[in-house]
Amino acid sequence: MDVKQSAGHAGRLLAAGAIVCFGTLVSGCGHHRPGYDRPFPLGQVTDSFWETQQTNAEAADFVFYDHEFSGNTAQLAPGAIQHLESVVLRLEHVPFPVVIEQSPHDARPDLDLARQAVIIENLVRMGVSHADDRVVIAPAFVEGFTAIEGERAYYGIFGGRFGFGSRSGGRGGFGR
Repeated sequence: MDVKQSAGHAGRLLAAGAIVCFGTLVSGCGHHRPGYDRPFPLGQVTDSFWETQQTNAEAADFVFYDHEFSGNTAQLAPGAIQHLESVVLRLEHVPFPVVIEQSPHDARPDLDLARQAVIIENLVRMGVSHADDRVVIAPAFVEGFTAIEGERAYYGIFGGRFGFGSRSGGRGGFGR
């Protein structure tokens, strides 16, 4: 290859490189291309979703479920008294209502009203003003398990699916 051919070859390579660089610049490698949205900053899309989930979880803290009453009565079970005390501490700082879980298919409205009255009475006794405006009867935010689903979940945890049973070989690890 002589000098002229070598110079011509180098010129073609330089021109090809310039075209590739210009093409990359124009095509938008790292730049905004018309017709395409720029990606959002990390977290901008998901943060609102997680905040909604957190708010819903906080609102669920103010639900009194059927199992927090003794049997089919309006009397609070022992664990519900502690729950009621935690509700009183937070109630003035949040906008959520106190929800009494409605009986399934609204089958026992008298029992629901009696439970509401007991919660209101206890809140007033603990110093909550306007308790009657904050306590409502409504379906629980989440549906519960049936007995069969609960049993399956219970034995699924201890039966080895999460590494606590015989399937894990006694190694105690998750997902084996």
